[in-house]
Amino acid sequence: LQEGGTRGAIGPESHRLRGLLVISQVALSLLLLIGAGLLIKSFANLRATKPGFDPSHAVTLHLSMPKVKYPDPNQHRQFFEQILPKLAAIPGVEAAGGAMPMPFSGNDRGSTFTVMGQPPLARGNHPVASHLIITPGYFRSMKTPVLAGRDFNLHDTKDSRPVVIVNEVFVRRFLGSGNPIGQRIVLDEVDDKTTTVEIVGVVASSRHETLAAEAQPEFYIPHTQDPSRRMDIVLRTSAAELSGLQTAFRNVVQEYDKDIYIPNLETLEQRIGTTLAQPRFNMMLLGTFAGVAMILAAIGIYGVIAYSVAQRTREIGIRMALGAQRRTMLQMVLWQSFSLVGVGLLAGVLSALALTRLMTSLLYGVTAHDLSIYAIVLTVLSGAALLASYFPARRAMQVDPIVALRYE
Repeated sequence: LQEGGTRGAIGPESHRLRGLLVISQVALSLLLLIGAGLLIKSFANLRATKPGFDPSHAVTLHLSMPKVKYPDPNQHRQFFEQILPKLAAIPGVEAAGGAMPMPFSGNDRGSTFTVMGQPPLARGNHPVASHLIITPGYFRSMKTPVLAGRDFNLHDTKDSRPVVIVNEVFVRRFLGSGNPIGQRIVLDEVDDKTTTVEIVGVVASSRHETLAAEAQPEFYIPHTQDPSRRMDIVLRTSAAELSGLQTAFRNVVQEYDKDIYIPNLETLEQRIGTTLAQPRFNMMLLGTFAGVAMILAAIGIYGVIAYSVAQRTREIGIRMALGAQRRTMLQMVLWQSFSLVGVGLLAGVLSALALTRLMTSLLYGVTAHDLSIYAIVLTVLSGAALLASYFPARRAMQVDPIVALRYE
């Protein structure tokens, strides 16, 4: 009745501005929460991905022979042939092996080749696969299943016929449906030279660089036939933490040469965990921003609705004096709140549908429009909005008409 001259009366522009701020906060909060939810689910999928071997109870380190002191490949062959059996004999060690380069070591090596019996290809069109040099016992140390044929053994020497082991992806991509055992592949070398090797085994495919990258074609050459002065050593142990293993490892190597540098052992799980550092950081960063945005949105909703209730105290008093029920006042305030929240949620969903496409390269095992993430985020944000609206609405229910109208 006295709207025009009431002290503290506010215009519609101020209401619209506050409402627009709440809508913007809700939309931004929803967008960030959906992004964080997608990264959390993606990270969980990465953690659950099997690398193709068993990283538990396995420790590893990189061992390198000085090039100046050991220039001859025969010295490299003899060194690893001597120390690996001694490492496997350490109490608590179940198996010992070496590879160059080892999965999740940050290194990779590719070589081109052709398959004998297939149509010839020009040199520049030869297929490529990862080229790993391993020792007997490597697959046992990694618990990589041998699916067909055999593992390398002591009979695979520099004087025996050249042999190779390939993984499942290599077989599917290059060898077709026939029996791969006994087939021959021709490896390209420098100066247009080649080496023909016979496939003697097939092993399960494993991921090499990161868990997010699918397994690639790989072939394995025995260290005795292609020696390297650098190897990643892996030990399969009977316990997660084997006391004295570092000292025992050092003693074995220093019996051969005290000048060879021996770094600290690290678990294979730690190596894999290092590749998860960036996805974990992305998830935590966006999750923090999303949490702060949701808190700010809740505070904004509470502030706007509380201020509106305070400004409308006289109106609420008049309504209740004329017979309005307290439940009606609660519904009125909640409707005012959720009309703003609803617009913000709609704007946030539309923004997320458009912008989360930019996150595709950061996701693994989840699409940018995952409905479960959208549903969870909408539920969480609606719950936060309801909680922020409830307290001002409850205050509106408790308005005493006599007090509200006392000065009117």
